[in-house]
Amino acid sequence: MKFQKPFFVKLPDDFSVEVFSYNKEKILIEPSGIHMTYDHSNVYIQYAGEDADKSYARIEVPTDPKFLRKLSRQINKMAKEMES
Repeated sequence: MKFQKPFFVKLPDDFSVEVFSYNKEKILIEPSGIHMTYDHSNVYIQYAGEDADKSYARIEVPTDPKFLRKLSRQINKMAKEMES
């Protein structure tokens, strides 16, 4: 397995989100995208962009390909539901 191969998904230009900062205060950031990397045990999903380093927001999920495909299917289902 490769180590720390980065993946990037651009967010819409007008996207903003309220997140917790490192000092546990809520702040508003305008990330440019979602940055994903992985190692031997976890996939790390976090905001990317100028404001992203102020955010404490990070999701860690298993590197299990079956789990990642299941997660992807659920996101696709959600998108289809939103379209109808």
